[in-house]
Amino acid sequence: MKTHKLQTNDYLKGCASFLAQLKPFMNLSETAQGIECKMILANGKPITVTGKDEPHLLLCLMTVLVELLPDMCNNKQLEVEPANRAALLNSQPLEATMQLSTTTKGPSEHSIPRRQQIGVTTKVSQYGLVKKIAKKRGVPISTAARDLLKDALERFDSESMKMSPTDLLTNYEREANNYDGAKSESWIIRADRRLVMKTRLRAGEYNYSLSSFVNFILANELNYNTVADTINKESSLSLNTNEIVINACKIIQLHAGVKAKHLAPQIELGDQRGLTNMILGGTVRAPTRVLSKLASALNLPIEILSAALKHRFETQNVPAFKATECKPSVQANRKSWGVAVRELKLSTKEQKRLLDLDN
Repeated sequence: MKTHKLQTNDYLKGCASFLAQLKPFMNLSETAQGIECKMILANGKPITVTGKDEPHLLLCLMTVLVELLPDMCNNKQLEVEPANRAALLNSQPLEATMQLSTTTKGPSEHSIPRRQQIGVTTKVSQYGLVKKIAKKRGVPISTAARDLLKDALERFDSESMKMSPTDLLTNYEREANNYDGAKSESWIIRADRRLVMKTRLRAGEYNYSLSSFVNFILANELNYNTVADTINKESSLSLNTNEIVINACKIIQLHAGVKAKHLAPQIELGDQRGLTNMILGGTVRAPTRVLSKLASALNLPIEILSAALKHRFETQNVPAFKATECKPSVQANRKSWGVAVRELKLSTKEQKRLLDLDN
């Protein structure tokens, strides 16, 4: 088979296209030595190069970037010079400059994949669940978080094939906001370069910051994680036996049914008595804003109220039925706010008002 020889012109066109894509990430300034370019790579490594003019600056930048590329053929790491260096190439002919030499060294026998960091801010309660998962599994928090991120991204890619990614992320955001408490906490996930880059690309594709995107997909993934489900059930069991929660259930029952008509306006639900009763019965997960107002109206701590609502759902009576053609359906999981509101088939204006309560 005839192979085409790569021409100098092809190489230069490729370099020009590559540098054009890097331009938004370059920070250029004039110095006594010429033009200085500072840039931070995707792995967080800063590089600084200097050239006496723009052509030499770009040539120096390409030289540094090429030296940072791994040798895929021999699977060896390249020994890279310090990134912050002056352009000694200025005084050399361009032909000599383009002849790059590299020194390689064999990989260590015990080498492990280099981890990159993702800074993420979530509610304290959400991060607390991640830590409980790590403890339950008997692994470091970093390992549990990394596994959750991998599964979360795979689930997002799968679900985005069936539903609009924008709508999907909006639902994920609501899941993150529904975690108990108002306090947030910043923490770090360490993952391999491929996973971090893939996550970064997905976040940028849908115009989300990396921290927000990771927060939202993790919140959704925790709903499906089997270890998290076990932890929640154990926590619910311990709370359900608490006399305080049982008393809270009694208080909630006093406001259910017809009396919910008077409670609805106090929690910004207007005349939606039916929706209010669904919240009181625990069948619908109320937004934090509505839950907070409900706790205030019932004079209950929000944590106790949340536990009581969950207890009411889990202990709901199964409807009796006769041996006819069909059986009554029993709701297995609590409905999200968005699903419950849309099922009411209200006017567009009222539906939007109720959905906005979750923002």
